[in-house]
Amino acid sequence: MVSASRSRAKVTQLCQEGKQPAAQLNMAALLKGLRAGRALRGLARVVAAPTALNPQSGTLSRSFHRAALRLQDESKPPSSSSSSTYHEHYQGHRAAGEDPAEAAEEASRPNTSYQDQGGDQGEEYETEEQLQARVLTAALEFVPLHGWSMEAIAAAAETLGLSSASTGMFYNGAGDLVLHFVAQCNSQLTETLAEQHNQVQLGQAEPKKTADFLRDAVETRLRMHIPYIESWPQAMSILLLPHNIPESLKHLSTLVDDMWYYAGDRSTDMNWYTKRAALTGIYNTTELVMLQDSSPDFLDTWNFLDNRIQDVVNMGAATKQAQATGETVVQGLMGAAVTLKNLTGLNQRR
Repeated sequence: MVSASRSRAKVTQLCQEGKQPAAQLNMAALLKGLRAGRALRGLARVVAAPTALNPQSGTLSRSFHRAALRLQDESKPPSSSSSSTYHEHYQGHRAAGEDPAEAAEEASRPNTSYQDQGGDQGEEYETEEQLQARVLTAALEFVPLHGWSMEAIAAAAETLGLSSASTGMFYNGAGDLVLHFVAQCNSQLTETLAEQHNQVQLGQAEPKKTADFLRDAVETRLRMHIPYIESWPQAMSILLLPHNIPESLKHLSTLVDDMWYYAGDRSTDMNWYTKRAALTGIYNTTELVMLQDSSPDFLDTWNFLDNRIQDVVNMGAATKQAQATGETVVQGLMGAAVTLKNLTGLNQRR
């Protein structure tokens, strides 16, 4: 009791004299530690009392004593090292002109780079989407051998040094491979059309007629199927599966829209829909003709394409002519109605 009173008196004296900062002297924690120390010392005396009578209880006494020392150490007031470290870190960010909140947000972002054992900064790691694209691109080389199948994807993964379990990334199986090929071909065609458009804008090339431009665009896109023409019926059947139809239609509509856009179409009325619907039909029918074509360099296919493109152009001209004729007929009927009213005297003012 005397030692506890002296400790409290000493703590009170230190606080009054201001020798240590108040943040480092947590009075409540220190008093709690002193109470725990007194309780543990009393427990140690109770346990040590029967030791002289029973020597076997010495082990139990020593265990209690070690536990008491451990609890006494844990009951000591926490040091201010962590708070001072955070304070220094906060002051460092303030001195550098950084917002601590922004620094914390930056620290919470995922780091896509790595460090080797020497501490050198490495390149950013490959995401799952990038890895999938790399495997599918490599799998196209095995399509002539394995077809549009998981075997082609597994063979590509093996050549890239990946395990056979990596094929589990492709939940759609062969559908992922076919859709990747379609998206890749569409992207290549869009880049080609954009480059041609820029050359025309810069005066480096002469602009083509709409029919010629569309014909060349469709032929360029269909020629990308030639390396896989033997197995392309299998790819078309995969694209027609119910779960692949939405993605397949999206790629087809994007392809046709890009063709018309770079052909110079900027219509905003119903012609926008009719033109794209007509070109979609031409693309699909020409693709089917190509599968049955045995002529050199698919000459019959391109002749069929020329005729269909010309039909679209003639249909556009016929539509305009019909529209103009309809307007003329309407105007004629309106004029006849006015004439009839004049003859009957209905338009006379009274």
